[in-house]
Amino acid sequence: MSEVAELFSSMVFDDATMEARLPKDTYRALKKSTEEGTPIDLSVATTVANAMKDWAVEKGATHYTHWFLFGARAPKGQELDDHYFGAIKPRVAAYMKELNNELWKLGVLAKTEHNEVAPAQHELAPIFTTTNIAADHNQLTMELMQKIAKKHGMVCLLHEKPFAGVNGSGKHNNWSISTDTGVNLLDPGKTPYENAQFLLLLSAVIKAVDEYQDLLRISVASAGNDHRLGANEAPPAIVSMFIGSDLEEILTAIENDTGYDTKQKEVMRIGVHTLPKFSRDT
Repeated sequence: MSEVAELFSSMVFDDATMEARLPKDTYRALKKSTEEGTPIDLSVATTVANAMKDWAVEKGATHYTHWFLFGARAPKGQELDDHYFGAIKPRVAAYMKELNNELWKLGVLAKTEHNEVAPAQHELAPIFTTTNIAADHNQLTMELMQKIAKKHGMVCLLHEKPFAGVNGSGKHNNWSISTDTGVNLLDPGKTPYENAQFLLLLSAVIKAVDEYQDLLRISVASAGNDHRLGANEAPPAIVSMFIGSDLEEILTAIENDTGYDTKQKEVMRIGVHTLPKFSRDT
């Protein structure tokens, strides 16, 4: 019991520690400001800060900072979404490398990582597998993300919306429907306008989303999730589908019983002639 009494609050710059380490007049001035709610004089604040720093260094501290959960937002936010294409910072890249290695040991097919919209926000993309296995992989991934982050001196936040002004964590669940032999029923192939199987399944999904969008909305709606990214990738208020202009033209032709002119892939025009040409995804 005596060990607990000595241990308890030993790493806290508490009132007893301040009284022992601060000059008497500084300690009295600080107590007066605390009890009466009056502003702290700059000379008092400086003396307290120096005493706290000396005390912390004696306890083994190597870094010193102030924390502000109130105040102005960071000067650099997510105005241009340019973080996506920037280089991943070395500390984060080292963390992601170790994370991938540990996930691969467990058979989790982690493949992609990149910067996300907000500063200090990143994405990891495991390759999809059968639903039950994918659910287990997700749990393993989240556990390892948090454990390995601590080894690198970081904290991995997985809450949908931890603080105002800070983007939260979210999952994008990309799914498809396959047969027991591995045939992807939603694979359009090279000629989707001739793929009756794909067009039938696509129409069924569109009809399902149209008729049951309230059920889909309920399954993801929560205060934290709705405000996770401020409507930038968060669940929308209205569930809809975007299938692209090519597929839309194919379905419109089927609906109107008119012909469909096959489109060739277009070359991306980026205005830089020295770069290799590549086709635009339909």
